[in-house]
Amino acid sequence: MDDELIGYVAVDSGQVLLVDPCYLSAWRNGDYNPNHKDGNHYEQACEITLKEAGAGEILISGAVGTGVVSGTYDGDGQYPVYAERDKDGRIKSLTIKFV
Repeated sequence: MDDELIGYVAVDSGQVLLVDPCYLSAWRNGDYNPNHKDGNHYEQACEITLKEAGAGEILISGAVGTGVVSGTYDGDGQYPVYAERDKDGRIKSLTIKFV
């Protein structure tokens, strides 16, 4: 079965976060300042995406509230998200195309 375009993800910081929405209530917003760290989640996301790998896990809430953050290939923009479905129509994978 072909991948189905299900929408676009907006990126305005050159990175994207995949997380269960129930953990967002614990999200600590803030700025990224490499010279003054205050431990907010946005700062943590930036630290992860600025490393050589450019992606990794981020702990949002407690021991189980993890997400995955990744830098994008080309910075800010609107990136298409595709779903792959099984024979019953259930989504079995998502792909974000940065290129």
